[in-house]
Amino acid sequence: MAAVVVLGAAVVFGTSNGAMRQQLHQAQASSQQVAAVLTARDATMMTGAVTGGGTVTIVLSPSMGKLVFTAAGLHALPASRGYELWLIGPAGDRPAGMLPLGSSHMTGPVIASGLRSGDHLALSAEPASGTGRPTTPMMLDLAL
Repeated sequence: MAAVVVLGAAVVFGTSNGAMRQQLHQAQASSQQVAAVLTARDATMMTGAVTGGGTVTIVLSPSMGKLVFTAAGLHALPASRGYELWLIGPAGDRPAGMLPLGSSHMTGPVIASGLRSGDHLALSAEPASGTGRPTTPMMLDLAL
């Protein structure tokens, strides 16, 4: 019986340890991407106010075609809704990611890539799983 318990614990520990390693690897990769944008020679910082409350800060690197997005003070949404970032430009609207809500209504950093000339960064409240097209008015529109 003790051998079964030890074997079971080893399997559980091995599985959770592997999952933790994967999460750590993903966090390290994300941190490296954020650092690359923040330290890019052409990095530019912008801020904006969100309709309904909150502020956003982005650091944009046109040469990398990426930006790093953070927000503070966004109002809480019901569990069925989430904040979605959009890149809006001459080629149309493109989803750029869902914001994870952190503590004290702070989010980020979120990395958006695939920036094109003439794009705007926008934010809307959408279904929690995200959507392919905006379904609500934009709460933020920053010309990049």
